[in-house]
Amino acid sequence: MATYTLQEASIQLPDIFKDRTMNLFTLSENNASEFTFVVSRASAVHDDTVQKVAARIIDEMSVTVPAFVNVTSQLIEIDNLPAVELFYHFENDGIEIWQKQSIVLLDDEAGGKKIVCYIGTCPGRFSDYYAKQYQEIIGSIKFNSLKYDDEPVPVAPDSSGIFFSFDNDTKVLTAHETVTLLYQNVDLKRALNGSYLFFDSAGSPLRIAALNNEEPLRYALWTAPHRKNSSLRDILGMAKAFQGPADLASEQQILAFLQRHRDV
Repeated sequence: MATYTLQEASIQLPDIFKDRTMNLFTLSENNASEFTFVVSRASAVHDDTVQKVAARIIDEMSVTVPAFVNVTSQLIEIDNLPAVELFYHFENDGIEIWQKQSIVLLDDEAGGKKIVCYIGTCPGRFSDYYAKQYQEIIGSIKFNSLKYDDEPVPVAPDSSGIFFSFDNDTKVLTAHETVTLLYQNVDLKRALNGSYLFFDSAGSPLRIAALNNEEPLRYALWTAPHRKNSSLRDILGMAKAFQGPADLASEQQILAFLQRHRDV
């Protein structure tokens, strides 16, 4: 389960939920349009880079935003991670709006990647005063580090026993009798983009990742020792359908299976 710490409270959500929250901060309570700082989040595909994402944002805004002019685009770093800073202006209801947008790619704990954008906005020209406020905020960013109880290890290719896959889009939970059968029945591209959750026979989470750093890349399931990841029990109630062996075709049967595994 992922724990989200909000300003007022913390909540726990299964990994099937994607974080698409947006945070809006204003410099002035009385004049909210003076300067705003926004943090937005979106999904990325597994082969995205910050350069690709930045180019895509520029292309989209060129088409959808009136009088869009991109002034600069430069590579920067945010907390030692590569990022791209865009500086541009456009018109909204006859008013010229200036924005700085810094874009970074982060690993999503549940799998895949996510895009995080930090956007400073002000009507009229982006003065040195506002530029200073923006840069100080960007310079203060410290990303949360993933803490592991143990190092991840790959699942052996000849592993037998039950492995589970949960399709985040269809909400179908499938039980596979070997890891090889799982590999044969999931879409690798969708898996790399975080469209599945994977679990071993104990209901512990697994993640898909590359086995090597050279072409051709080979992928496998790995243990996911990050303690925030959802277990199979956490997402069982979200399944709309079940596939696999006849004795694992319902929520009750899978719960009984997990209990037997725990009792061994």
